Amino acid sequence: MRAVVVVAMCLLGAAQVQAAGVALVLGDDAASEQTAATLDNLGFDVIHGVNPGVDEMRAHLASAHSEIRAETPDRVIVVLSGSFAHAPHAGWLLGPEGDRPTLALADGQGLRLDTVFAIASEAEGPALVWLGERVAAREFGLGMRAGLPQDWALPDGVGVVKGPPAEIARGLETLMQPGTALSQVLEQHSSLSVEGMPALDTAFLPEDFAPLARADQRAFAVARETDSEAAYLEYLEAYPEGAHTEEAQAALERIRTAPDRIEAELFLTDDERRAIQRDLSVLGYDTRGIDGIFGPGTRGSIADWQEATGRDPTRYLTRDQIFALAAQAADRAAEVEAEERAAREREERADREFWAMTGAEGDAPGLRSYLDRYPDGIFAGLARERLDRIDAEAREAARDRDLDAWRLARRVDTVAAYERYLSDWPEGEFAELARARLEERRPRPEPEPAPDPLPVPVDPDVERARAAEAALGLSQPTRLLIEQRLARLGLDPGQVDGVFDAQTRVAIRGAQERFDLRPTGYIDQTLLTMLVSNLFREFFN
Repeated sequence: MRAVVVVAMCLLGAAQVQAAGVALVLGDDAASEQTAATLDNLGFDVIHGVNPGVDEMRAHLASAHSEIRAETPDRVIVVLSGSFAHAPHAGWLLGPEGDRPTLALADGQGLRLDTVFAIASEAEGPALVWLGERVAAREFGLGMRAGLPQDWALPDGVGVVKGPPAEIARGLETLMQPGTALSQVLEQHSSLSVEGMPALDTAFLPEDFAPLARADQRAFAVARETDSEAAYLEYLEAYPEGAHTEEAQAALERIRTAPDRIEAELFLTDDERRAIQRDLSVLGYDTRGIDGIFGPGTRGSIADWQEATGRDPTRYLTRDQIFALAAQAADRAAEVEAEERAAREREERADREFWAMTGAEGDAPGLRSYLDRYPDGIFAGLARERLDRIDAEAREAARDRDLDAWRLARRVDTVAAYERYLSDWPEGEFAELARARLEERRPRPEPEPAPDPLPVPVDPDVERARAAEAALGLSQPTRLLIEQRLARLGLDPGQVDGVFDAQTRVAIRGAQERFDLRPTGYIDQTLLTMLVSNLFREFFN
């Protein structure tokens, strides 16, 4: 990569407070970076391009030209360092683009030095151009040769210093020492040469040169952007007599007296914060909780209290404000306690007066009236105790009357007597007995005689089947086995108990139909064999 550094100096007549001069620095090596930093620290308005292309070089030169026209500075510096090419009576600072530059295309491949000199010549005073030539590692085309021209026509008032880039940087740094003349620079740096520069023995920067240093400006800008105590202290330590000392001290005072800073330096504990929240709550402010955390609710309450007490609503507390808040809350708490005590006394008087008018008489309506109004009153326990006693006495009296009525009904022992008891005591202790006695005393209706059943025709086959079953003389275990086998066939024989009832007869008929036998409902030898033998076990699986 090829680097270009241009420094143009123009000595201008009028002194400017705002800047020491205008400087243009273009390059990519450490020397150019250091040159730009040195000029910036001395208060120059520096335009610095890092390894710029041709278009960027032109843009930076245009910016420097605008600064010179706008500011009319005392000093203007332009230094060019890099690869140069020349033709008769003309030269160019080459950009990194393109190979084999030619005369026809030179203006598109580099920055024309004539243009730089012309801009420098617009200064009201002498102008100095520093050119640091680096050996070009490239080939040149038609009409172009490497290096700076041997002679050129410089505008009036423009001087040129030539030499290696490193020496150019060192020579410029020497010249920037107040009281140093260019002749002294040439004595100390023998590899440098100068052309067209008058007044070689005149100091470039006077002995008493004290510009508004850019380092001072940058340091204060950083402190102001950070806006912290540490940042302003760092600035004042570096520049105790700096241009912004008073501003930094004022900012420090502002930070140190800021409400949040003052409160933070109190180092309030959680208990102390909760106490403050309680005090605010006592005074009627909603802190949205008493948790020791000063969130938006607490901060808003603090601001409201401050405004209500004629203080600036900063949302933060000072030590004196905390004490004032605590005292005000204590006064308010005492007022609230007095108000509550007075209210309790009024309530107690009203309670006693109402008791005297109602419950003190001891009757149930009065006691209930008192409890309705004062369920937790002074005499509530006594009122309930008396009511319980009255209710118990009433229940005992009612039970005695119930018993007397029942004894009367039993003594008379008639339907009318029991009906009268139930009319008077439908939920009485003896109501069920009365109903039972009443049921016993009432005459029962005579049932109508059942009609004679019609004679059932007798089936001779069924009679024979009944006789055949009787002849088998089936034992109880055999009957149980038959019922079990009927159940396994999926036929419901009823209860398996060895008794052939009507349900069992239905199941027997079902089995007879399944085995293609006559369905009589009675067991014969054939069905018995099929049910109890293993010959037909497939039916029971």
